[in-house]
Amino acid sequence: MLRKGILILLLLAIGGFSAQASTPTKHHKKSSSSKSSSKKSSKKSSKKSSGKSSRRTSSRSAPVIRYPEQSFSTVIIDAGHGGYDPGGIPQNLVAEKIVALDVALRLNAALRAAGVKTVLTRRDDTFIPLPQRSAIANSYSNAIFVSIHFNASPRTAARGVETYYSSGTNPALAARMLSKLAATTTGQSRGTKQASYYVLRKANMRAVLAECGFLTNPEDAHLARNAAYRQRLANQLCTAILEYRRTFR
Repeated sequence: MLRKGILILLLLAIGGFSAQASTPTKHHKKSSSSKSSSKKSSKKSSKKSSGKSSRRTSSRSAPVIRYPEQSFSTVIIDAGHGGYDPGGIPQNLVAEKIVALDVALRLNAALRAAGVKTVLTRRDDTFIPLPQRSAIANSYSNAIFVSIHFNASPRTAARGVETYYSSGTNPALAARMLSKLAATTTGQSRGTKQASYYVLRKANMRAVLAECGFLTNPEDAHLARNAAYRQRLANQLCTAILEYRRTFR
């Protein structure tokens, strides 16, 4: 009996010691879990913080307007292509150089009749190199530049009008010209866009390029062949320019 009592006491003592020894291990695991969660929390907050920072730094700045909105005394009229450069693509149903020049000459006459000084980069079927066109334009101060073109596409269903403006230029004139051109056709109004075409990029003034229809589309080409329609295009472009100039008075 005495031996059994001693054994029981020993077993109880060993069990108590084992229980006490295991307790710190549980505390250690909790502590480790706590550190892990704090690290996750730290990573999450770090990611959120860096996300906000990247959004701030990646925001686009406002475009720089190099040529301020103000009145002008001269309109440089540039008829696209000419001479050995017919313009467009082989699928054209009408030569772009011919109808672009015709609209440019009609626009020239309309603006002069309204008392506006004009300059033509070409008056006949002559090829004028792009640098020379820009040099002609840049020799005049207090002027705007308007280039007349017609569009082309391998997709013959494409039709309608659109305008382009140069970097550093307010799109107001291009938008007004698009609105007037769109009123002449049942084709699509394809919008006003910024572009870096040579004549736009090299003009040291507000510069707009007008695409007056797709000469690869049967309907647009049919319109372009019509002298009365080309006169209407010129009149609408003239109206847009005059209305734009009146906004500065």
